[in-house]
Amino acid sequence: MRRLPVLLLVIVSVFGLITTGVLAQGGPPSPDATPGAVGVSGIPLGGVDPVGAPGYRLEVVELTWDAGAYVTRHFHPTALITCVQEGALGFTLQHGAASVTRGGTADVPGSPEPLALDTEVVLEPRDCITFDELASHMEHAGWNASDGPTVLWEARLVDPDRPFTTYVNDMGTPVS
Repeated sequence: MRRLPVLLLVIVSVFGLITTGVLAQGGPPSPDATPGAVGVSGIPLGGVDPVGAPGYRLEVVELTWDAGAYVTRHFHPTALITCVQEGALGFTLQHGAASVTRGGTADVPGSPEPLALDTEVVLEPRDCITFDELASHMEHAGWNASDGPTVLWEARLVDPDRPFTTYVNDMGTPVS
């Protein structure tokens, strides 16, 4: 008879741990969040001024998103490839065009698929998002969808004379 309370305590404890982990995972930024990034940091890994793209710089950057980190709706004036190294990245495309390539293997590489507008997706290790802002104006928001840090590697073709990120409101108008 004394085993029943112990068993119930174990079940409640395990359920509590499971729900705490689920609740700790981040979600999309609140619509009324102050424009900007919260809990995201980055370090450059390398760069070059390519002869084939005068006036642009090709960079690779590692980004770390803390638990609960997010970036409100924004765009980048660049071509960009973002790949998840560890953790999980939540992503919503609000305007324009982008594609996602789910991690494949050497024998069966992933193939790009277009992202639907206003649909939340979660990218896991080896999944990548690609877009070319110069071809299609692309606005999006992102968040750490894991309960620990998420690490991304990003390849960027940037115009060093323009800001890398411009935050916008729900109408696409730049905000400060």
